[in-house]
Amino acid sequence: MKKVMLTGVRPSGNLTLGNYLGAIKNFVDKQKQCKSYIFIADLHAITSPKDPQKLKESVQNCIAMYLACGVDPNKTIVFKQSDVLEHGTMGFIMTFQTKFGELNRMTQFKCKSQVAGKQGVDTGLFVYPTLMVGDILLYNTNVVPVGKDQQQHVELTRDLAERFNKRYGNTFVLPDVYIAPVGNKILNLQNPLEKMNKSDSGDNKGTIFLMEDLNSARKKIMSAKTDSLNKVKFDEENQPGISNLISILAKITDEAIQSIEKRYEGKGYGEFKKEVADKVCELLNKIQTNFNKFNDPDILDGIVKDGAKKATKTAKQTLQKSMRVLGLC
Repeated sequence: MKKVMLTGVRPSGNLTLGNYLGAIKNFVDKQKQCKSYIFIADLHAITSPKDPQKLKESVQNCIAMYLACGVDPNKTIVFKQSDVLEHGTMGFIMTFQTKFGELNRMTQFKCKSQVAGKQGVDTGLFVYPTLMVGDILLYNTNVVPVGKDQQQHVELTRDLAERFNKRYGNTFVLPDVYIAPVGNKILNLQNPLEKMNKSDSGDNKGTIFLMEDLNSARKKIMSAKTDSLNKVKFDEENQPGISNLISILAKITDEAIQSIEKRYEGKGYGEFKKEVADKVCELLNKIQTNFNKFNDPDILDGIVKDGAKKATKTAKQTLQKSMRVLGLC
């Protein structure tokens, strides 16, 4: 039997090159090998207040973008989280398997609460990891492809599933995280010590968006921060900027890092950056063309409704099983 692979994405703003290379491409590359689910995490999106109309638009754009990036609805079940009501119930159940300290240590909560102060952070941000745990467990998931920064959430899922199984009997599959060996964390082009982020503080000079103007993207690559060594070498400690660009090129082209280093032995950064910029722009042009083709409400609505029916069938079975062992039915 094929392994079950699942991933979810919050419909929050423009997706970046980092989102694509760090997570989406991994899913697309593996969807033929697995029974695959991908959902738009619109329940996660309301952990803080959102404008309803903008949220609807973001959900539609997100679905279209994933299809544009290569998610195939003939191979992958695509749906909205809110269309499968079992997600909310399972998330609530898993909250009671979780210790306060476990949630308090989650990286996103720690970072955002430090900035806003604990009185300024919504409770939804605190408990959303347990909803994520429910998301994963509902589908008997074996593999969760994520960027390196999301590994903590899958580890929490394993911990809670194992705890539940010990208390109530063997109920949940323990999922494994899949982190690609190359490009698992694409970094900011201007500050290669930080993740490429949708909301970086430098007027987005270090972030490339999937719907970005190609000339703008090229300019960002050509002006990416490097170093004075003038050597195309993958050395994350001493050459983080160049290492980041090598990762981007290797991930887009599926060329080995060692092969890239060998090709650019004795050559300068200008020629290397030009190739990276060319490959990035080719990728963005393909994604943007596909996005315009898929961004039709009628097409998208049909895909997610069909996906929700298929997802609900599995989710309902898993939820009922967990409720039986809890004595709820």
